[in-house]
Amino acid sequence: MKVLNYFNVRTFLAVVISQIAAFLAIRYQIKFNLNLMLFGLAVGFPVHFTIQAAFKRREKALEYFSAFKGGLMTLFYSIQLSDDMAPEKRMQGTNILKEISDQLTHQLETRVANHELIQRKLNEMSVFIETNQKDLSKRNAVKMVRYLGNVSETTVYLTSLVHHRTMAGMRFYSAFFILIFPLVQAPILLHRLEGHIPYWLIYIFVCLTSLILVTLNNFQKMIEYPFDPGGMDNIRMREFKLDV
Repeated sequence: MKVLNYFNVRTFLAVVISQIAAFLAIRYQIKFNLNLMLFGLAVGFPVHFTIQAAFKRREKALEYFSAFKGGLMTLFYSIQLSDDMAPEKRMQGTNILKEISDQLTHQLETRVANHELIQRKLNEMSVFIETNQKDLSKRNAVKMVRYLGNVSETTVYLTSLVHHRTMAGMRFYSAFFILIFPLVQAPILLHRLEGHIPYWLIYIFVCLTSLILVTLNNFQKMIEYPFDPGGMDNIRMREFKLDV
């Protein structure tokens, strides 16, 4: 089940640290009289920021994918509606468009950031338009060049996401504070709740807090790169391929 992808070694590590922190606080009566809200913000803000940034990037990628397929479909219809073009030429142009679509999908799924590979396919389409200007008509050819430029812009953005994502420092900060948060939370809870609840509830409170935070962090990591097929909420790129 893909839902199990939210639980990994980091989850296990966070739970273990939380239980060790609770044990040490209770065993050695380590207590802090501090404001838990301050430490909560130190953990919650970076988690919120990284998830929000990853989600916005995913939504932006969907917009560019829609523009990408829309541009390819416009080029496809422009070729098919050219009455003066021979059938074999139409098939040639269609195959180039399919190769552009397949190349982008392959690069994103395999995390290949080299835009030069897909630029070669775009150049083939440009050459096709130039060599068939008479069959396409000059006006139609000019429009196709403009749409090809739009397609090129979308591919540059999408391939750039292979490397350019949420700031590494922020992601490290978030993961680090999630792991050490129980070391602060357990003594604070012990100071405030000792005598009001049994000790085993402190173990549960600390464990649940760590589990929730690390699961959110894992969720952020999964949508950080929304193109691999493993995530539950990743983009289904096959739906944006040129299927004609």
